Amino acid sequence: MSRVERLQKSTPAAASRTGLLLAVVCATIFFDALDLSITQIALPSIQEGLGISTSALPWVATAYVVTYGGFLLLGGRAGDLLGARPVFLTGLAIFGAASLVCGIAGGGGVLIGARAVQGVGAALTVPTAVATLAAAFPEGPARNRAFATFTAAAASGFSAGLVLGGLITSGLSWRWIFLAKVPLVAVTLVAAVRSVPRSGPRRRGGYDVAGALTGTAGAVLLLYGITQAGNPTAGTSATAVPLVAALLLLTAFVLIETRSESPLLPPRIVPAVAAADTAALAILAAPFGVSYIVTLYLQDVLHHSPMHAALTLLPGSIASALIGRYTAPRALDRFGLRAVYSTALVIVAVGNAPLIVLAPDRADPLVITATLVSFGIGMGLAYPAATVGGVSRIEPADHGTAAGLNNTALQLGGGIGLAAVAAAVSGGLHGQTASTIAPEAALHAVRLGAITVTLIPLAGAAIALFGLPRRTD
Repeated sequence: MSRVERLQKSTPAAASRTGLLLAVVCATIFFDALDLSITQIALPSIQEGLGISTSALPWVATAYVVTYGGFLLLGGRAGDLLGARPVFLTGLAIFGAASLVCGIAGGGGVLIGARAVQGVGAALTVPTAVATLAAAFPEGPARNRAFATFTAAAASGFSAGLVLGGLITSGLSWRWIFLAKVPLVAVTLVAAVRSVPRSGPRRRGGYDVAGALTGTAGAVLLLYGITQAGNPTAGTSATAVPLVAALLLLTAFVLIETRSESPLLPPRIVPAVAAADTAALAILAAPFGVSYIVTLYLQDVLHHSPMHAALTLLPGSIASALIGRYTAPRALDRFGLRAVYSTALVIVAVGNAPLIVLAPDRADPLVITATLVSFGIGMGLAYPAATVGGVSRIEPADHGTAAGLNNTALQLGGGIGLAAVAAAVSGGLHGQTASTIAPEAALHAVRLGAITVTLIPLAGAAIALFGLPRRTD
């Protein structure tokens, strides 16, 4: 029994402190997920306000995604080597400071740079938050409930960003999508100082500088190349060069890790989490792909407003948060990780399939409802399962690294899914845009994307079903 577990059972004050800890880490993932979606609807206002070129505008969103995913493994390993508390607090402070810079930015370059720094801050907080929860709650029902609450907060942040981005931009200014978070992050930082337990380095040893440089640079370039692959205006070299460079760097990273005395990614971790993290590639591919297809369909085929598209997606995100918070931990306790993980991804695929038969003249409420309900149920079960699987059978001293690897898989999967769906749609459009061709032709392209976003979770379900161990109890 860990020190935190003993304190939980010893006094009500200690239990209250553990509750505050859970609230702090949930607030942190809420902010991180919020920033993945909140800028989407505000992009036109940001472009007008700062005079950002059309080619540079997507980087207001993409810069955050690239550094967030690229630095996760480094952030997790830093927590294992230096202690989760100092890395978590540093990441939260960086995130808050960068949010302030975003809000007062006077030019596009400053905003994009600050967004990249925000991503680094998020990459330091997320894996150390997961490691802190794993240390505070023993493996089993207690940890399942904690992680379910954590992932529900992430789903809530993503869905809140869809709506708040439109509301804040319409009622105030795009700057407030960043500035409004600053005092909230400051309060969370104060609470974190009080609640996150002090701990020394979990694992002694040297620092794998070569592994950190090649692994982080390779992950950043891989995410950059993936985002470029999903951009129909990007040239072949803009996609191929970073992907080839990423392949070379990641190959060097693997060679370095096999020879390092203190590797950034210890080989002992990989077998325990290989199936769970590979299946996790399908988790965020689903919401990124579905939101892309539904937004494209509603705005460019049916010519609905961006806010209407955001509100259409909102019920599925709310359902996902509720299922994740209240149903997922019970399902994991009752049926086990393998059954819940694989079944959840099948449910996601079943929910995505009706998008293949969308009508060209009106949004069929039954199709949209079936997709959003199945999406909410499936994602609400799959996301907590992926998080639990990412640290199962892992020694406490490696929790941060395992969490960083798991979240890297989630972010890579989101990028890969979005790029795959965007490529399928772009191929169906034959170099044109959905808003400038006939609705029937645009709908054909949307259906190709729908087929892609249906197949991805099926592949993840097969990996979880055949790769995860059977339940033994």
